Amino acid sequence: MFLAALPGYARQPRPGKRVSRPNDEVLLGFEDFTTQLLAWTLWWNTEHRPAPLRGRTPLEAWQDDPTPLRDVAATDLWTFTLEDDGRPRKLTSHGVRWRGRTYIAPWMTGQGGIQVQVRFMPHHDHRIEVVRSHRACGCCAPLACGAAGRLRRALDLMGAV
Repeated sequence: MFLAALPGYARQPRPGKRVSRPNDEVLLGFEDFTTQLLAWTLWWNTEHRPAPLRGRTPLEAWQDDPTPLRDVAATDLWTFTLEDDGRPRKLTSHGVRWRGRTYIAPWMTGQGGIQVQVRFMPHHDHRIEVVRSHRACGCCAPLACGAAGRLRRALDLMGAV
């Protein structure tokens, strides 16, 4: 809503047609964009009254919600940035394959054949989170070719690589 009204908003072109930006359109600088975004956010949360909230503002609805909140440790916040392609994978004796690369971790030893999901941070493929299907916890798995020498030697001794 807010972004679509700004100059330079990237509308999706129809197939076969490319919409170009008008020559006289002036884009916002960072400071102006930030000022407008903060003003819009304040309006949206404290004055705007969407129909589904039955006459309340989003802030009023938030304050009236009895759902308990829990604090998340700062070290765990990065997990909220992970994506999941939704494709189940199986662990092998070499680890797990994702995007043509192999990832390993000591906990994978002896776990061959179990179903896992891969969660990843876009543009950071040096490590992934491997989540056992139907379980909430995940375990980090570094890229096999970049694994520390001690880890590689330990896995070699266990016959995992």
